[in-house]
Amino acid sequence: MRRFFPGYAERIIALPGTVKEEYSKAMSFGRRLAEERKRLGMKQADFAACVGTDVPKQSLYENGRRELRADYLSRLAGKDVDVVYILTGARSDGAWISRGASELLSSYLSLPPDMQEALVDFAAKLRDRFTETPSRTLHAGKSGYRAEEPG
Repeated sequence: MRRFFPGYAERIIALPGTVKEEYSKAMSFGRRLAEERKRLGMKQADFAACVGTDVPKQSLYENGRRELRADYLSRLAGKDVDVVYILTGARSDGAWISRGASELLSSYLSLPPDMQEALVDFAAKLRDRFTETPSRTLHAGKSGYRAEEPG
């Protein structure tokens, strides 16, 4: 087990909890395939039928125990599945998303719902912390005043 947000982030906002090591590992194509299926809101049986396979094969794909075939990938592409993401781990939709943002999104989607909620809360608090406007000081009538450094 590892502590959440090691280092600097812990000093900004205290967020108790731990992350299982399995969530921090790089995802395989099978895990990304399962993630895409869940993103589409489909159960394994519905997804298998949608892409022309059966549940046992779909399970093997998602567990990384069966290699993805070109004909299967072609059927996925026709069902709003991000095939590039499944194969490479980089999302193809929204090319404006940086690699770091894509990795963050992938990590978020691999977490259980309660951990996703904690991560969203943490990100919002972190954003708010760094976008706060400077407060007025006792030395000046305007915000953002900083004393000059001696010469």
